[in-house]
Amino acid sequence: YEPPSVTIPRSPGHHEEWILACKGQNDGATLSNFDYASRLTEMVLLGNVALRAGGTVEWDAEAMRVTNNTAANAFVSRPYRSGWTL
Repeated sequence: YEPPSVTIPRSPGHHEEWILACKGQNDGATLSNFDYASRLTEMVLLGNVALRAGGTVEWDAEAMRVTNNTAANAFVSRPYRSGWTL
C-alpha cells in the first residue's frame, strides 16, 4: 500500500493557523476561511431545512428563502422577541 500524495495543505492546528493569519502570513486567511465555511454551513443548514420540511427545497440565496415550499421558510428564521430585532 502506498498512501496518496498530499494534495490539500495540512493545517498546523486551529490556534496556530489563526495566529499566522493575524500576522498576515498564509495570505491573511485560514484554510477554512469564511468564504468557504459560510457556503458549507449554508448547505448543511439547508439539508436540515429539507429534512424538517419533508422534501426537496429550492433555495434563493439572495432573498434567503425557500421558493418551492413556503412552509419550509418557517425553519429558516424565527421572529425575534420585542426589543431584540436586528
